[in-house]
Amino acid sequence: MKQVILYGVGSVELRRDVEYFLDDNYEILGYSDTHYTYDSLDGARFFRPWELSQQTFDFIIPLSFSWEIIEEIRNFLLLLEIPAEKIIAPTMFLHHNAEKYQLDLVKDLEQKYDNKSGLVFGLSYSQRDLCIERLSLPFYDCSWSSLDLYYNYRLFQYLKEHGMLGGAASAILLFPYYYFDYDMSLAPRQYENGRMFSVWRLDDWHHYRQVKNGHDYIENYRMFGRKISDFYYISRYEMQNWNTYLENDGAADLDKIWYCTHSDTVAENKALFISFLHDMSTSGITPYLIIPPFYLNGLNASSREAFDIKREHFYSLMREIQSKTEGITIYDYADFFADRRNYFMDLTHLNSAGAMVFTDKIDKELLRGSADDNKGDINNDLYSYLRL
Repeated sequence: MKQVILYGVGSVELRRDVEYFLDDNYEILGYSDTHYTYDSLDGARFFRPWELSQQTFDFIIPLSFSWEIIEEIRNFLLLLEIPAEKIIAPTMFLHHNAEKYQLDLVKDLEQKYDNKSGLVFGLSYSQRDLCIERLSLPFYDCSWSSLDLYYNYRLFQYLKEHGMLGGAASAILLFPYYYFDYDMSLAPRQYENGRMFSVWRLDDWHHYRQVKNGHDYIENYRMFGRKISDFYYISRYEMQNWNTYLENDGAADLDKIWYCTHSDTVAENKALFISFLHDMSTSGITPYLIIPPFYLNGLNASSREAFDIKREHFYSLMREIQSKTEGITIYDYADFFADRRNYFMDLTHLNSAGAMVFTDKIDKELLRGSADDNKGDINNDLYSYLRL
């Protein structure tokens, strides 16, 4: 049983949140405050600040919705010789409880996966560009918004380790060109928007220690994750968006990730992908790597250049990967709807109309094998897969 002290007697709302959602493996040892001399709210056990260094406890939580005030309290506690690793900001309650909107991926997998014929891996493209129910074979969707290659692979490993792969014979990997440059655990935004919480049951946080406040977030997942997830339970749902991209052609910028190259992340993801492909092969699963469509007509000149550079880098990586594996077929649909504005909700995601057309094409070409117009050949000319 880990022991926690709450610092900030007057922060009633936040105090009650912490008390209500604190995991049963933790107990509140007492309270403390800079301005109060006792617990004026409940009359609970109280420690004066200078007494804290003599107490045995695991964590102390500064109670404030303001990062500025939290940092002030943190610095004050450090002066009192409280170890930095024991001072934990209540991050689960600082961003309008963004975690409550996340699917509990492991729990959903345990409850909903029932020996389907196929698996889907990826991130937001899988959610928005695929209508899984339209596929001619039953697929289970392992993906979630912002989920990187590491966590997609970890979910696959979870299925395998728990003997849950069952009748899965194929896997759709819907990855953008930049995917090998992306590490969810190194992106502060993915903690702030709650996405990291979707894999909380794995309790595997990869490179979180390299992120500012990463330690705070992870300890919060452990302290409050179970009860938050159970209280705000969300089911997986099929995304619906019938809006049409409205910005002018040739004017839009791609997100920053398209302009970045992270060599260490690329090297790690390349090794992960090789292991991922090997594990699928030994499990009798055929992977289909699919590049999603983009509204290329919307890009300005610098974004189009960044897009082409990222694409070339992606195929260079795939040639390296193929040399170390049994190979993988790439179905590249990047330019499939390049000028079809009416099929996009934004530059890089289809709306529901586009998703239905795209899903039907995937079903026809991959699952029923009636065409191969978009099949990428990474052994030939780099641009042989393009229909220009």
